[in-house]
Amino acid sequence: MNTGLFRLRPPSPLSHLVLQLDRSYSWCTYQIAGTTDGGRPIEVLTMRGGSDRNVVVLAGAHPDEDTAHSLFELTLRLAAHPTLRSGVTWHLVLDADPDGSALNHPHAGRSLSIANHFDHRAFYRPPTERQPLWGFALQDPPRFAESKTTLVLRALLDETSPDLLGDFHRCLSGGAYTLTTRSHPPTNALTPDIAAQAGVPLALSGDEGGDPLTDRLAHGVWLAAHDTGFGPECRTSAWHYAAHHHDTLGLVVEAPNWIIEPTRENGSMSARRLHDAHARLTTCAENLPDLALTVHGEAARSRLGLLAPLAEQEATRQRSIGPVTDWALLRVSTALAAHAIATAGTDTAVEAAVDLHHTLLASTTERLRYRAVSPTTTAAFHTGALIAAVHGAPGLQALWRRQ
Repeated sequence: MNTGLFRLRPPSPLSHLVLQLDRSYSWCTYQIAGTTDGGRPIEVLTMRGGSDRNVVVLAGAHPDEDTAHSLFELTLRLAAHPTLRSGVTWHLVLDADPDGSALNHPHAGRSLSIANHFDHRAFYRPPTERQPLWGFALQDPPRFAESKTTLVLRALLDETSPDLLGDFHRCLSGGAYTLTTRSHPPTNALTPDIAAQAGVPLALSGDEGGDPLTDRLAHGVWLAAHDTGFGPECRTSAWHYAAHHHDTLGLVVEAPNWIIEPTRENGSMSARRLHDAHARLTTCAENLPDLALTVHGEAARSRLGLLAPLAEQEATRQRSIGPVTDWALLRVSTALAAHAIATAGTDTAVEAAVDLHHTLLASTTERLRYRAVSPTTTAAFHTGALIAAVHGAPGLQALWRRQ
């Protein structure tokens, strides 16, 4: 399978910081925990705080989401302030999907516009079954072949038996929120304060970001429903695996890319728009080489089938759920355009795929009024959520005094 153009990148600011800490302090250890299926290193920084209480933090589990800056800020705070690392050994995974990251533009320094995010020349979001984060098995032996990246992450979790597994993410729109694998009083109580300090609104429902949020524990906090595995292979997430095997508290921290003004589109209009786009995307896919030939085509195929059910759901709503429908379309159109280029299809087919993507992208950017959420704001929410979960209110106070 053609995996597209993997890119060799210069070391990131996070890599520079981690290597500098490893050279400078005896309580910091940098290691390559293993390699991916593509041969890329999975880098981990361990910061020892004088205890066998372990915390694992993942960045980059979804490679199209910019979370490296948040891990950079967390690393910097932990290194600068002994109070924040006291009593805890932190294991920071710099990038939980390096192969996926290689198919995306580096996030640092990029404009935070919707057009830049969905740039078909360097955008890749793996289908769920190809995400290392969702490649874990609760059964032993597993019913499927786990990726090398998943095996490395699993070995880290089994070795450390973490008290807490933190996972940084960026939902595309809506407010910030946190998922926990069980109710956690400090997180429930402190999340509104963390959001206020960061300057980001909290999500009111899962409709805003597209996640199935049902069991609300507190304002901005939902329960990550117990998962025994999805599909015939019973795949599950890293946090459910750790919760099942090590009684780990899983903490999934989501901050939005954009704050978008409420849509005035009604459900029936949204459904018609989705049906029309679905038909055009389906025709486009049929005119391209086999989607199984590239990872981009595979991603497009996995998401194309979600559009018709989404349109049917919209048709039953008085008010559209909003930009979630746009993100569903753009993830397909971006992947189809990338697949068309990677497979060097006919000039007509490639041009049609790229033009269709640009048409859908222009429609979205013209309709939506939005403002970008800065990496600094995102990092403040991510970092605050982790510190609150580990150290509670005293930790937050120490963090905010030193910012």
